[in-house]
Amino acid sequence: MRMRAMAGTLILGVAGGLCAAGQSSGSPDAASAQQTPYTLNVYSRAVLTDVTVTDKKGNPVTGLTEQDFRTLDNGKPQQLASFEEHHEQMAMVEPASTAPGSFNNAFLRHPPPQVNALLFDDTTIGIVDQMFLFQQMKQFVEALPAGEPVAMFTRWGDVTVQLCGFTDDHATVLAAIERAIPRLQETGAWMTNDMDTLHQMGVYLSQVPGRKNLIWFTTGSNLFLGMGPGDSPLVDDPQWAEERQEVYDMMESERIAIYPIDAGGLRVYRPNVSQQMQMLQDAEATGGHAYVNTNGLALAAQHILSTDGDYYTLTYSPQDLKNKGDWHRVQVKLDRKGYELSYRRGYYDDGSNPPTPTQGKTRTILKAGGKKYEVPIEHGDPIVFTAQVDPVVAGASPAAGEPPLKRGRHRYRVLYLVPARDVGQVNVQGRVAKSVMGSAVLAFDHYGSPVAKQLRQVTVDVDETKEQLLPNANIAFAETVDLPKGWNYLYLAVWDPASGRMGTVNAQVEVGKASR
Repeated sequence: MRMRAMAGTLILGVAGGLCAAGQSSGSPDAASAQQTPYTLNVYSRAVLTDVTVTDKKGNPVTGLTEQDFRTLDNGKPQQLASFEEHHEQMAMVEPASTAPGSFNNAFLRHPPPQVNALLFDDTTIGIVDQMFLFQQMKQFVEALPAGEPVAMFTRWGDVTVQLCGFTDDHATVLAAIERAIPRLQETGAWMTNDMDTLHQMGVYLSQVPGRKNLIWFTTGSNLFLGMGPGDSPLVDDPQWAEERQEVYDMMESERIAIYPIDAGGLRVYRPNVSQQMQMLQDAEATGGHAYVNTNGLALAAQHILSTDGDYYTLTYSPQDLKNKGDWHRVQVKLDRKGYELSYRRGYYDDGSNPPTPTQGKTRTILKAGGKKYEVPIEHGDPIVFTAQVDPVVAGASPAAGEPPLKRGRHRYRVLYLVPARDVGQVNVQGRVAKSVMGSAVLAFDHYGSPVAKQLRQVTVDVDETKEQLLPNANIAFAETVDLPKGWNYLYLAVWDPASGRMGTVNAQVEVGKASR
């Protein structure tokens, strides 16, 4: 029987509900079409592979052409459908709100060209190693250049939470690191399933287009992504095979490359060879690179940020797919010698990642200096919104329908501001239309334990005349959530049931003295 950690179930369950909200049942015509005999079903997909090419010193190799690469799928040569070279670009970061308690996902309007997420795995890193890692991260922050935004995450037991969104502000990044490390490990933390961690990271990063790099500070792993069946007895165990395939599919669809960094540093006495081999395997399977047996943890992270913006994207459409879940091994070769290639080593022919047409849409990215360039939109347009999270005045009477405040909790009000143009309208009567929105709140305390879960649907009246006069007007609605004292981490989501569009915002709230 396969077990799934509670936090992973919550986050994935809500995200799955958001995606399903916009789906509608088939029409009678569609049902009739399915009953028509002699229907020919053709299954096809585009395989997308990001390839990093480095020389013997680990420096990226640029200027290669399509003719330099040879791509094989299960040993069969493939004709490339597209080829693109990417160069490192410094980005103009969307300024974060300075208003207290205000959180948004406005960076999605101009997402960073390189998406780098740092994950501190407190479930595997001992307190001594964490103290060394903290000093290394201070050096990393001091060297972090302007226009090189990063997001910070940490894993506490079953839960992975976002400490800060994509930013190049040194004070914000350092404050996030201080909340992550050092901290004592929870009893039994080493038994935590890495599958849930990557599922949660996939959900967090799913709205960001393009390739994503997960820089994972850890000292061990129970995750065996591998490069296909037969790599280890655990991989082929039925208990793990299905979940392993789901994780790999998500890493492929979201273009997430794993860069494990062994936070244990240089291990002269009794090196953890099996775990280091696992880090190397996870990195190779997803197109990343592992760093083991080094005390230069800051240098390793800096090297990833300085080189991961130079890569090549190759796509092709294999002709022998059968949608039966078989493993397909991908090989990318260069006619030139002396270079090292990092790329995703295969995929499952299970129909999970069919090609998604972009319909020619593009997104504007700002470079340093204010210059702009366009990139294709690879995901559905997310809803960009703001959430204002403020404490309710102590002693205030509960609003109608709200339960009494429990001892040891503090009530907070979450005000959602959603652009009216992003919300579908129904039941139009005269000048007033009713807009339906869904919202969700998942909250975790500073130990990673779930403390609140809310999922609801609201209907808001919209004056169409005012909306036409104010094209940037927001629809506002609010709800309350009760939180314990200390740091709380909120996963907030809104979605339009009519279109299926959604948006998520992560908020970090330090709750003061709890009400009594």
